Amino acid sequence: RYVLLPNKLPPKRFEAHLEVHAGSVDEREDEQGVAHLVEHVTFLGSKRREDLLGTGARANAYTDFHHTVFHVHAPAVNSITGQPMLPQVLEALEEIAFHPQFAASRIEKERKAVLAEAQMMNTIEYRVDCQLLTYLHEENALGCRFPIGLTDQVKSWPHETLRGFWERWYFPANVTLFVVGDLERSTQETIRLIEKVFGRVAPGRERLPAMAAAALPPPLPLAAAAAAAGVHGNGNGNGNGNGAAAAAAGQQQQLGPLKVRHAIRPPVEHKWGYGPLALGEKPAEVKVFRHPLLQHFMLSVFCKLPIQPMTQMAHLKQLLMLRIILSVFQFRINGRYVTGQPPFLYITLDISDSGREGCAVSTLTITSEPADWRGAVAVAVQEMRRMQRHGLTQGEFDRYRQAILRDSAQLAEQANKIPSVDTLNFVMESLACGHTVMGHRDAHEAMSAVAETVELWEVNALARSMLTFASDYGAEGAVLAAAAEEAALEPGRWPYLGPTRCTSIVACIPTYVDASGASGAIKFDPSPAEIAAALADPSLDCSAAEDVDLPDSLISTEQLSQLVSERKPEYVPVVPGSGRCGVTHGPCGIVQRRLSNGISINYRYTDNEPRAGLLRLIANGGRVAERPGVGQFGRVVVGSRTLSESGAVGPWGREQIEVFCVANLVNCALEADEENIVMDFHFSSVDGGMEAMFQMIHMFLESPRWEEGAMDRAKLAFLASVKSVHKSLERATSDRVLDSMLGRTERCFRDPTPEELEALTLDGMKAAVSELLTSGNFEVSVVGDFDAAELESLALRYVGTVAPRPAPQPLFVHPIAFRNPPVPERHQTWHLKDSDERAVAYIGGPAPARWGPLGYFGELKALSGPVRPPLQTKAMMDAAARADAESSRRNHPLFASVMLMLLTEIINSRLFTTVRDSLGLTYDVSFEVTLFDRIRSGWFMVHVTSHPDKIYDALNASVSVLRDIRFAPVNRRELARAKTTLLTRHESDLKDNAYWLGLLTHLQNPHVPHKTLECLRDLQRLYDAATVDDIKFVYEQFNFDDDHIFTCVGTSGECAPEPGWLVGWLVG
Repeated sequence: RYVLLPNKLPPKRFEAHLEVHAGSVDEREDEQGVAHLVEHVTFLGSKRREDLLGTGARANAYTDFHHTVFHVHAPAVNSITGQPMLPQVLEALEEIAFHPQFAASRIEKERKAVLAEAQMMNTIEYRVDCQLLTYLHEENALGCRFPIGLTDQVKSWPHETLRGFWERWYFPANVTLFVVGDLERSTQETIRLIEKVFGRVAPGRERLPAMAAAALPPPLPLAAAAAAAGVHGNGNGNGNGNGAAAAAAGQQQQLGPLKVRHAIRPPVEHKWGYGPLALGEKPAEVKVFRHPLLQHFMLSVFCKLPIQPMTQMAHLKQLLMLRIILSVFQFRINGRYVTGQPPFLYITLDISDSGREGCAVSTLTITSEPADWRGAVAVAVQEMRRMQRHGLTQGEFDRYRQAILRDSAQLAEQANKIPSVDTLNFVMESLACGHTVMGHRDAHEAMSAVAETVELWEVNALARSMLTFASDYGAEGAVLAAAAEEAALEPGRWPYLGPTRCTSIVACIPTYVDASGASGAIKFDPSPAEIAAALADPSLDCSAAEDVDLPDSLISTEQLSQLVSERKPEYVPVVPGSGRCGVTHGPCGIVQRRLSNGISINYRYTDNEPRAGLLRLIANGGRVAERPGVGQFGRVVVGSRTLSESGAVGPWGREQIEVFCVANLVNCALEADEENIVMDFHFSSVDGGMEAMFQMIHMFLESPRWEEGAMDRAKLAFLASVKSVHKSLERATSDRVLDSMLGRTERCFRDPTPEELEALTLDGMKAAVSELLTSGNFEVSVVGDFDAAELESLALRYVGTVAPRPAPQPLFVHPIAFRNPPVPERHQTWHLKDSDERAVAYIGGPAPARWGPLGYFGELKALSGPVRPPLQTKAMMDAAARADAESSRRNHPLFASVMLMLLTEIINSRLFTTVRDSLGLTYDVSFEVTLFDRIRSGWFMVHVTSHPDKIYDALNASVSVLRDIRFAPVNRRELARAKTTLLTRHESDLKDNAYWLGLLTHLQNPHVPHKTLECLRDLQRLYDAATVDDIKFVYEQFNFDDDHIFTCVGTSGECAPEPGWLVGWLVG
């Protein structure tokens, strides 16, 4: 089967995904993990896949319970040959699926890679997911057939096992091809191409028993057999390559019955959470998973139901009602969270279809500190009962129905702006669930039509049925009996499937806690009976909810007019003293303005997301503005989190602000990063959404509310983060490298310690953050589909009337200095006690700064004049012209940033080729450079995972790759491939508003003087002009010898590795 769908974003690119309807659930008892290994071998063993490298295409593959998918993201035209890419991509996919080589060397190489992948992904989070799935699907193979498989089996399979699985499942009738994108050819041409490439593959046929085969007439010649397959084969003539590999056996197989794929995917039976109770059926038992590396109490309550295929308007109506129910439930939980000190960290309710699991799953998840688990469960059960018993208020119903419709309308407007990969994944999942696939405009029209027919009593009735699984745990029989009586009198009271019931409950808890209830040293042992009793507690009060008033606006027209009259906002010259107050239009359509109170504005119109936009309000500050010392350190970052937790401004509480945001389609996030305090908004640019956002900005800057409760929640969040570091092999290992590089007292990139958190006061944080939140320290950047005149008018009235206050002078910046510690501290090892063996290594060291001349780490001054465009070095240039071109590149403000990105891409390619592919020491190895805008420093980090007995080899090989570039310099082919990859990504990212927001940020920041409009103008030119000598020049800024790199190896397991492993592992 094939699915074609034209899609114009990104332009001149397309997605081709080949879905084989076979995954881990199709494995036999002795094949656990073989589907995943076959995916590796078929994909990475393909020569035609290798030919895609350097063309601008990206290819990958993955295996899940129900399928294996090979996918390619490609340009319409090959960047090397200039030929259309679709034929080449289809040929590669056809070879991958139907003509694999199964070379012994490739199988052994990928066996090592899969074993390394199993080590890498076996984090405590992954183990929790496995436990949840194990108990959720206890009655079928989904509970035990995880795609990664069993490592003992992976190690031992003969090559024939892989080929046997492939022969059973890789046949045309079991495959679906998806092609979505800007194909630059007609649908009929594409269909003919698909038929040409895949139609030549012979159909899949079952093997005949030996006796039956002996009775058959002589087989046809191969050519005749292939011709017959083309006429009579399954799947529109699409065939099966099984016969190509073994001709004689293939001829006999063709005489057997045609293979067909399972009618039900995945092929399992579920225990459903509805309908009459079986004889003697008891409530679901609580299953407990304890582990020392867990930090919080997490309880998951599940209910499995059949997927309702979306094929009728009534089904769409039910979906709308479910979305309203889920939205209101989460709003109510948020309301409980902001009142006082909540006993929970998170409570979430999800009801969704799962194509990979072949069922719909309702999930109530409760997360808390261990000491608070009873209170957390009580809150969740109370709110489930409140909604199940009393339903929604009229205000909640009206508000969220309208919000969902507005969101649907916005999505419909963006129908032609959704990336092909997202569209394809949506189509693939819809088909897996049996849903009718609709275009977004058609879906919105249908949603609008059913919304007119939805009434509050219908939503409340659906909530009554769907939420019973958690609201009435332990009373299933009584609820069913009462529902039967009520339904007889009032048929619509228990719609859809009637009362639901819990099918499984899983508690994931730490083995030990400390005296305060956080994870520590005292045994934590709530019994399954205690947890079940808390869920079934009949005493929990659940009176009907009260509605929250929706503010029409956050600031009245009269108040705003008075502020405008008093403060007289106006636009002033972008460059002080220039006398030019008009709009400054830069390259790429960027407009720059400046308000009289000092706030600078950059904006750019795009149609990437119709009727919507992004705004970033940024203030210089962040972690680097933290002053050392107890009572000082942490004031900015924890203070910013406190403001975010508060969510209240002026006279409006957090609940009212949330309602205001929901009604106006405004989303807001506030946080402090290393260098800045950042407030990001996603807003609707129609129906008053943009004005609502500017009202929020004005109130936040003028009247933020500092609340003790918000401070307590912020501190608890940071405390949990600090304590979780030591239970994460990856985070703790990278932390040790940072400690070694920057010093344990150099803490500006770290979270505050528990002692520093305890010492922070609300007044102290308010003073530190308020010092940075001044009009002279702000920059606003806006990207989206908006009217420029409206944007400027709103910014003038709402942002221009913020009280003028100068930026802090001087702006404190924590000094950064790399240390030269003794060898035992420079090259560390450590061990985390764990039930499972894992290993990870990090290599770090200094890197050049993003801005300024390479090798210079001092303060930057403003550029002395206009930026000269970079020139390409050409073959016929004389020495003077060549030197001039080189100077134009290396003196360009973007030089360091662009060359570091190219070098990073090249190093990552070499690491993969050597450490992953050639040596088979790891599944995942990566090189990354951390760069800043204001901080005059940077560092690199290599991250590599492996088995504990291979981790030192993997680390050694990674260090060798870094050093070998000096002796095997980057060549033109490597550079060209890196350029293609990064430019392709850049061109694709230009269709993303978030990417544009990053490009605009700091364009008027005096503390980032080298980021100018010319940087955006010349970005692509500099990539195109880069030479291998430029890359060599940047590489020489690094020093990868033993005295300049910092390493840490972290292992986990019951016992630490033998000390002998630590000797002589590092290359000298």
